[in-house]
Amino acid sequence: MYLLVGLAIVYLFQSRRKMVSHFTMEDFPGIDEEGFQELTVLLKTAYERMLYMGVAFFPLAYTSYINGAFVSKVVFLALILLLFISNIPPRHKIMRLLDRYDLSMEELRERGIHL
Repeated sequence: MYLLVGLAIVYLFQSRRKMVSHFTMEDFPGIDEEGFQELTVLLKTAYERMLYMGVAFFPLAYTSYINGAFVSKVVFLALILLLFISNIPPRHKIMRLLDRYDLSMEELRERGIHL
């Protein structure tokens, strides 16, 4: 189960990171170059932390498979939780940046952009 969750998160990272590399300023109307650069950096940061979280599921899956020590499982679960929490600030900054440029998630979804 943990292995499948890790693989799913890594797949999400790959697809979203590829999507970020194809973004242009025209995809985000009303945003200037500085805002666009900040947005791409924040998105890459959030997606990299998502990757780290997904990869942390692999040793948890292995530890669970071999019936490893309970402490090992707790350590990996704590690491995953901390990585999840560390991903909140970049995503919050992304939302504030979009608000600053009067862009909504609904408008971006209509343009085919899924953050």
